[in-house]
Amino acid sequence: MSREVNHLHPVTVVLSFLSSLKNFVIPMAIIFLGKGFRYSLNPNSEHFIKTLISGGAILLVICIIFILSFIKWKRYVYWFEDEELRIEYGLFVKKKRYIPFERIQSLNYKEGILHRPFKLVKVSVETAADSGEAEADLIAITREQATMIETEMKKAKLHLNQVVRHDSDDDAKAIYNFDQKEQKAPRLTIHRMSTKDLLILATTSSGIGVVFSGLAAIASQFNDWIPYEQIYGEFQAFIKFGMLLIGIISLIVLLISWLLSVAITFLNNYGFIVEKEEDKLFISKGLLEKKRVTIPMKRIQGIRIVENPFRQLFGYATIVIESAGSSGEKDEKRIIMLPLVKKQQGLILLNKLFPEVQWDGPLQRAPKKALLRYMLKYVYWLTPVAAVASYFAFPYGLWTFLLIPLALLLASWQHRSAGYAIRGHQLMIVYRGISRTTFVTLKRRIQAIKLSQSYFAKRKDLATLSVHIMSGSSGSIAEMKHFDLMKMEEVFEWYEPNSMK
Repeated sequence: MSREVNHLHPVTVVLSFLSSLKNFVIPMAIIFLGKGFRYSLNPNSEHFIKTLISGGAILLVICIIFILSFIKWKRYVYWFEDEELRIEYGLFVKKKRYIPFERIQSLNYKEGILHRPFKLVKVSVETAADSGEAEADLIAITREQATMIETEMKKAKLHLNQVVRHDSDDDAKAIYNFDQKEQKAPRLTIHRMSTKDLLILATTSSGIGVVFSGLAAIASQFNDWIPYEQIYGEFQAFIKFGMLLIGIISLIVLLISWLLSVAITFLNNYGFIVEKEEDKLFISKGLLEKKRVTIPMKRIQGIRIVENPFRQLFGYATIVIESAGSSGEKDEKRIIMLPLVKKQQGLILLNKLFPEVQWDGPLQRAPKKALLRYMLKYVYWLTPVAAVASYFAFPYGLWTFLLIPLALLLASWQHRSAGYAIRGHQLMIVYRGISRTTFVTLKRRIQAIKLSQSYFAKRKDLATLSVHIMSGSSGSIAEMKHFDLMKMEEVFEWYEPNSMK
C-alpha cells in the first residue's frame, strides 16, 4: 500500500473560511445592524470614526479567519499505510488518527456548490464505533481519491476474510482480481422518488414552522431600521379595524414561509434515490448540494413508518431508519429512507429488504379502561393554562377552553391507534402523537425494556412499557402506554434472555 501523502483540495480553504464566517461574523453583523448601528463614509459625519474602527475590526477578523483556514488546510494530510487510512492534522497541536480499513463501516458523500465545478466530494468516514459522528471528514477531495479510499477499504476487508478462512493460497489471486470482479458488483435501484411525490412532499412539509420562526427572528432584529409602528399607524388610517391588518400581514408572512419551505424541501430531496449493493443501502438526494449516505444493513436497529393525518388520508407515509452510528446529517440520528411513498408500495419495498419481518397483521389494542388515562394527561395541564389565560386576557382568554374538547378528541384518537404485536423474535408497536407511527424491531436489537406504573395506573392495573434501541449517538425509544399490566409483563418475559431457548 502506498505511503504517498495527500493534501485536501485547495477549495478546502474557501469552504473552511466560509463555514467560520457563517458561524461567527454573520450573526454578529445581524446583531450590530439590527440594534441601530449607524455608519457613514463621510469624513464630516460623527459616525465616520466609528465606521472606520468597526470596518477595520471586521476586516481584521476576516483576515485572521482566512489565515487560520489556510494553515488548517496546509497541516491536514492523509495517506494509506498498513491497511490503514492515516490522517495528520492540527493547527497548534499536531494530531494523528489511524483508521484500519476493516473497521470502516461506510463512506458518506456530499457535493456542495463549490465541490461540483472542480469535481470534488466531501467524504465522511464512519467506523464501527457508535459515536454518532463521523470518525474523519475529508472536506474536499477528488472523486478518484474517494474511489481509491473505497477500493482500499474493500481490499482490506477481502484480505481479512481470506485470513479468517485460512485460505492463504488464494489471497494474492483474490486481491489481484479485485478490481475486475468486486467493483462490478451490481447495485440495484430500490426506489426512485417521482416528481409528483416530490411536489407532494414539498407542499405538505412541516418545515413551514421552522422557516416562519427564522423569518420572525430576523425581522425582530431590525426594529430600529424598519419603522414598524409608523407603517402600522399609516395603514390604520386606511383600514378601520387593526385586526384586519394583522390578519393580512400574518397571511402574507405564512404564505412566504410556506413557499420558502416548499423550495427548501424540493431542493434538499431532488433526485432522491435508494439503492442496494450487497449488504449496504445507499441513499442519494439533493440538487444544489448532493448527498449520499451509506447504511450497512447490519447496523439497522429498527424501522418507523410515520403517517401524518393529511398524508394518511391519501395513503402516503414516511419510512425512517433507526441506525446505530451517524446519520450523515448533523444533529440528526434518524435516516429518512423514503420521505414520501404510498404506504402499500413502501411495505412491498420493506418486504424485499427485510423478508424475515412481518409488516402487517392483527394488533393487541389498548383496553377501553385506558381511555381515561389518555384524556386526563391533557386535562391536567390544559385546564390551568386556560384558567390563567381567561383571567389575564378576559374575555378573549375564554377561547382557550375550546382547546380542551379538541385535546380530548386527540386523546381518543391516540387510544384507538395504540397497539402492539409480537411475532416470533419481532416486536411491533403502533402509537400516535399527531402522526401515526408504526415501530418495528427485532429482539436482538433491543437494548433495554422498562416497565413503569403511576399510582393511578396501579388502580386500573395499567402499565407503560418503554423499548430502547441504539440510534445515532444515544438511542431511541418507543412506548406502549396504558396497556394491561399482565400483557406488559408477558412482553417483559418475551424479552428475557432465557426466553431465547
